[in-house]
Amino acid sequence: MKLHRPTMMKHLRQEEEWDVCIIGGGATGLGIALEAAASGLRTALIEGRDFASGSSSRSTKLVHGGVRYLEQGKMSLVSEALKERDRLMTNAAGHVDDFGFLIPVKRQWARFYYGIGLRLYDLLAGSHRWGRTEWVGKREITNRLPHLAELGFIGAWRYRDGRFNDAELALGLAKTAAQHGAILANHCRAEGFIKEKGLVAGVHIQDVLTGEKFQLSAKVVVNACGPYSDAICRMDDPEHEDELRPSQGIHLVFDAEILKGGDALLIPKTDDGRVLFAVPWLGKVLVGTTDTPVDRIDMEPLAMEEEVAFVLDHANRFLGLQLKREDIRSVFAGLRPLIQGRRENTAKLSRSHEVGASPSGLVNVRGGKWTTYRKMAEDTVRFFKKECGLEFEPADTAVLALDMTNTQPRGMHPKDESELASAVTLAVEEEMCMTTEDFLARRYRTLFLDAKNARSSAVLVSELLSQNHGLNAEWAQRQSLDFQNLAQHYLPTP
Repeated sequence: MKLHRPTMMKHLRQEEEWDVCIIGGGATGLGIALEAAASGLRTALIEGRDFASGSSSRSTKLVHGGVRYLEQGKMSLVSEALKERDRLMTNAAGHVDDFGFLIPVKRQWARFYYGIGLRLYDLLAGSHRWGRTEWVGKREITNRLPHLAELGFIGAWRYRDGRFNDAELALGLAKTAAQHGAILANHCRAEGFIKEKGLVAGVHIQDVLTGEKFQLSAKVVVNACGPYSDAICRMDDPEHEDELRPSQGIHLVFDAEILKGGDALLIPKTDDGRVLFAVPWLGKVLVGTTDTPVDRIDMEPLAMEEEVAFVLDHANRFLGLQLKREDIRSVFAGLRPLIQGRRENTAKLSRSHEVGASPSGLVNVRGGKWTTYRKMAEDTVRFFKKECGLEFEPADTAVLALDMTNTQPRGMHPKDESELASAVTLAVEEEMCMTTEDFLARRYRTLFLDAKNARSSAVLVSELLSQNHGLNAEWAQRQSLDFQNLAQHYLPTP
């Protein structure tokens, strides 16, 4: 399925009334678009930036049940996520890896404690289990990861979970939703609501790329903006009180050589109560994450100096590495849409989701995570039928294959200029790639894997994009400069 923006924009303007208009093109919004369109609903989705440009491209790249929730007693949350993990492995075949994760331990009591928890993890997966948890002794750990043995670890538990390319999966969702009739537009911002007799009846929209303003009428409007959803709620009701408590997590990216042995590593206890992952990903190793409460919701969150120091310190202390600031290839930050709770520690706030409606009828979807995007979408669309008066037969997306057109997940962009030119053309004509950031951050993951490389590629990529869009050299120069300024924030400070 081709995603061609001019064609999508034409359809977006022509439809007199939609059944559903979704604001937000991340995992949540795209999942709802697919669920609604597959159920026969006339579905439109708008995204103010690019698909998955927010939190949905800044995850730890895991499709998982969430082992840390076992300690909190959230068995149903883990069980649901494990079931969705297995479905995603099938529906996005070739783009979710069944991957080994090691939890190293130093004491016999810890071996017993984590062993019980991981066997419970296997049990909760039931028929959706990916192999059996196993003990890896000190001899094997010494052969594979000698630095762990040197730190006094007596062995490690090895369990199975999933790994994926988040931005690419989002694109697969967009393509599949379009295949079922959804109309999607990136770089289209919601500016306000159409209201009739006090009820939300549509959305005022601006095309960010051209400045054009228009409106969409819809029977149901959905706020699926993740950490930014409270701002959309205030467009509906200026007196709205925040219902999410944002938390920031950062990841540092290093060359693959820092982690040998083929498995990911998990440290279950850090100083702030979160787990620490070291995950091989697209030829690099991703290390994170932090859990820092934040008061401001920025579209481009920045890693704090203390967060970078925290990850470096923990990686070196607990994983026996000797990482330095100059070893960092990229650093990126993302916000979690945690549902407000009484606890002060954001690491313990809920990752489950909620679906509800405001007095004006705006449907709000909050919380959740990548692994359970499909269940969130399913619950939301069933809410349309039960609470919003839409008549339709819900689809069974649990067995719906996604349109993942690339045979392999894309990492760094092509180095050969002719291959790069072809990649840019395909991204523009079939994947709604409109800017240099769209290409180097999400169509390819260069910005997240090697920010310096991405920065140096900006001029050429911008020129190729301008040729494909029929725009002038001034546009290309502006794009290049904007991206280089952005990429500077993905490089560690000296």
